Amino acid sequence: MINPLRFAYLIDLLSLPLALRADWLYRHMGELPTTPHTDPLPKLSIIVPARNEVHNLKRSLPTLQSINYPGEFEIIVVDDNSSDGTAALAEEYSTQVLRLTSLPAGWLGKPHACHQGTVRASGEWLLFTDADVLHHPDGPANAVHLALEENLDALSLFLEHRGINFAERISIMVAYAGLFAGLRRLDRFLNGQYILLPQEVYQTSGGFAAVRHEKLEDLALGAHLQQLGYRIRTIRGCSAASVKMYTDNFQLWHGMTRLSAGTLKWLGVSSLVTGFFTTTVVDPLLNIIPSRRKNRPRGWAALTWGLTALGFIPWARRLGSGWYALLAPLGAVPVLTAAVWGIIRQLLGRGIVWKDRIV
Repeated sequence: MINPLRFAYLIDLLSLPLALRADWLYRHMGELPTTPHTDPLPKLSIIVPARNEVHNLKRSLPTLQSINYPGEFEIIVVDDNSSDGTAALAEEYSTQVLRLTSLPAGWLGKPHACHQGTVRASGEWLLFTDADVLHHPDGPANAVHLALEENLDALSLFLEHRGINFAERISIMVAYAGLFAGLRRLDRFLNGQYILLPQEVYQTSGGFAAVRHEKLEDLALGAHLQQLGYRIRTIRGCSAASVKMYTDNFQLWHGMTRLSAGTLKWLGVSSLVTGFFTTTVVDPLLNIIPSRRKNRPRGWAALTWGLTALGFIPWARRLGSGWYALLAPLGAVPVLTAAVWGIIRQLLGRGIVWKDRIV
């Protein structure tokens, strides 16, 4: 018969191997080549869905207009019924602007904005990218070149994170490690910050119209394309672009609630691994509670905290400093709390607030 206390000790120690496995998967997913290409490439339509994004577009649109793309390209900003002058700002940068003033029944905002952008697009390839993404001049050309070279039906990139505050840094560190700890495969995973695919594939598959009601439309689209047999690849693209996901801790909370709860759906059975991993990361924090310490060997709290931090060093370094690994148990608290809160709201039928809408 298994000793419950020994079993609890084992659980405490599992965060390290799971974090190392997550890091291994991240490192072996591949990276976008950085060699500039001058060979002519097909026309590219860059679609930017934007809802109240004046602050971000002021920085992102100049980077898009400055790309080194050896072929025709167009920038389409889809103003998703903004109230802050998003469309007017986009017009100042001489981009194509599509103003949306209503949201049809059965659609959520972002998939609708992305889909409407494709109606205007004339490119052979479509690049969907968020308004808070800053682009390297060679990024889009390198991405299209790789997709053509490998005969891909969809290519998506994980981007570099920039300008993040303390709370965001330790939360994202744990969230990313948890995501990769639960992933079994990457051939159905798309990151909505940067999705590239041929216009033909989009039209044939149904694109975002096929996942119009999904809260995490990028993960839903990836699963949809994979089920149809399309070839998908997701790789690291820190050399291509960077992103700042949240402007303050309030937005961070809502974003983590949406992403944590929504991601669990698309990870399927693997979501149990993600949830279990995040719980083990919180456990060293619980081990310092007096009532918990009485049932643990002396120094157990320090040991479990140290082993947990050791597994997070690679993730912390990617976000600025390896020392942030020491704060992984603290970062796991908002991630786990946001996931639980998001699931509760979903079960109660109340949805999650995002971009001033209930999704």
